[in-house]
Amino acid sequence: MRLRIPRPLAVTETLRDLARRRPNEAEAYLDAHHDEWEELAENRPENAADILEALEEEGAADLLKDLDLDDAADVLDEMRPEAAADVLETIRPSTAAALIEMMDPDQAADVIGALEPDERTAVLAALDWESAAEIHSLLVHAVDTAGGMMTTDFAALPGGLTAGEAIETLRRLHEQLGSSLAYVYGVDDDGILEGVVSFRELVFARPGQGLEEVMITDLVSVTTDTDREVVSELIHRFHLVALPVVDDDGRLVGIVKFGEAIEAIQAEAGEDLAVMFGAGDAESVFTPVMQSVRMRLPWNVFNLVAGFITVFVISLFQDTLATYALLAAFMPLVAGLSGNSGAQAVAVTIRSIAVGDLPAGRERRAVRRELGIGVVRGVVVATLGAFFAAGTVVILTTGTAEVSPGQMGLIVFISMIIGFLTAALAGSSIPLLLRRFGFDPAMASNIFLTMITDSVGFGVFLATATLLI
Repeated sequence: MRLRIPRPLAVTETLRDLARRRPNEAEAYLDAHHDEWEELAENRPENAADILEALEEEGAADLLKDLDLDDAADVLDEMRPEAAADVLETIRPSTAAALIEMMDPDQAADVIGALEPDERTAVLAALDWESAAEIHSLLVHAVDTAGGMMTTDFAALPGGLTAGEAIETLRRLHEQLGSSLAYVYGVDDDGILEGVVSFRELVFARPGQGLEEVMITDLVSVTTDTDREVVSELIHRFHLVALPVVDDDGRLVGIVKFGEAIEAIQAEAGEDLAVMFGAGDAESVFTPVMQSVRMRLPWNVFNLVAGFITVFVISLFQDTLATYALLAAFMPLVAGLSGNSGAQAVAVTIRSIAVGDLPAGRERRAVRRELGIGVVRGVVVATLGAFFAAGTVVILTTGTAEVSPGQMGLIVFISMIIGFLTAALAGSSIPLLLRRFGFDPAMASNIFLTMITDSVGFGVFLATATLLI
């Protein structure tokens, strides 16, 4: 196979796309063009990471071992922790440990945490004591807290230095800290956080000026157990490149960088989507099968019970259905439309909660708004549905049905309006009620909503038909 691409960037993009569509061909090409693979990993580690994630673990590991240690570590840094762990599990623990030692501490801890227990123990045992201690200090924190997000690579200097001395110290630390030099933190002899100064302000300060003179002492910080949603909100609200993390005694122990906040926001959004439908909040395509089964099965059972509630509601109207079989054709229409309407209300409510737009004082207002939307949409859709239902009866039965077109239209009209109102109320209230009782607002919201809209939708439709026919 030959790739005829004129620009290096286009080559990397083409290889990445090829790996996603035809991974075996991409692997064969890179095996045969080692120089191109090395150049890609050195200059575009993010694209190289995408390629490895698309390949089988063994093939990805072979390509990774062909790279210099620095380049291989850079590529692992760009991979999702679960994917990087899958690759490392196929190589020797000593080689994996050497790569882990070259990675950023926060990413290394995420990858170590994603390894299978036996592999994790073997890799940790192969690490040098300093790297192992640093990673252990990060692994003790939950992944959804500031401690789980932070990196221990940061610039902290004593306040007694001058600006010139501080810059000279940072110059020696530059290669070790890299992008973490956006801020310089001032600490006392015990490591207590005292202030912060941006690297830009430090550069423009007079060389003899004391570091404490240019520091901001009224700064924003979080503790290691602060939830990642709060961390992301603070970084966004104050436009920070990094946020300092302190322990319970106020000692600076790490920083959360802007990129980690973006990843946390994406993770929260993914978790909300998963739990809304009853999947595990931490589940991914890399989650072991039985672990996924344990997370999903309880909600499947609950869904089964909810389904039987709907069956019970329908069974109350057996005589009506036996006499007027045509009603069965219209039942899914009413329940489906109200369910879709409710799902939209759930999505808007959960999003508003997630971005902080829906404090407790605005809950009633939000519910009233959704009810207003439900009324307007219900009238419009119910009117159209009534006309279509009447026309369908005429076309399908040619006037021989026991239900007249007018009766069917009225049944659909009434049941749709009630269905839309129910969906609006349930869709906006379920997340708020879950939050009030201390649960995740997204937790299986769609399952609860479906149970309500199906039961009410079918029940109202059949009850209306029973009364009107």
